[in-house]
Amino acid sequence: MTSPSTPPRRNWPYVVVAIVVLALQQGWSPEQIITLTVSLLVLIAVITAASHNRE
Repeated sequence: MTSPSTPPRRNWPYVVVAIVVLALQQGWSPEQIITLTVSLLVLIAVITAASHNRE
């Protein structure tokens, strides 16, 4: 199977924002929001780095 000629869409910024907004709406403390955001960004960085290593 050949890969499509269009590059993959980058939806992760929208996902991170949606998760953080939901956490804010649920009444999470600022410290918890910061921890959540940092954890999500680190996870995205690891996934992105791993996908670049496969190419």
